[in-house]
Amino acid sequence: GFLCGLSTMERVSPTFFGVESDWFSRSKYALTRFGGIIITIIAVFISIGILADSDGKISPCSGCRYVSCVPFPFGNPDEKKWWYCDDCDVVTADVSQDKATKIYTSLKLTCPNGDVEPIDLTEQGIIDKNYIRDQLPSYCRNMCDNVFSN
Repeated sequence: GFLCGLSTMERVSPTFFGVESDWFSRSKYALTRFGGIIITIIAVFISIGILADSDGKISPCSGCRYVSCVPFPFGNPDEKKWWYCDDCDVVTADVSQDKATKIYTSLKLTCPNGDVEPIDLTEQGIIDKNYIRDQLPSYCRNMCDNVFSN
């Protein structure tokens, strides 16, 4: 999209930079503009070809997540980020509760890659299931070795 926008944007007035009227500068300008449009069209077709081969479940470009997403704001600690670039928002868990005290004692967290991590909750004294549900992404980021789905 960025290259397409660059190739079709309004150009700055030639008087802004000064007018070069020799044949070399005019042909260089035309060749550069034409080359940019051709490269953009080729890049769009390559992107379409890569995405068309995908099954919609597995990313055709596993390294592209580093280009398409950046956790923000940069200097904040993990628990203060506005958004994350991992798959911890879709984790699931099974919890065990002590029937007598109503305190949740353990949690089996299913990480995004399918691994199951046991977590001991007895020391925390949690009785609210909604609190545990809200904390699942944090548990994932702290306990799972791989926070991206396969």
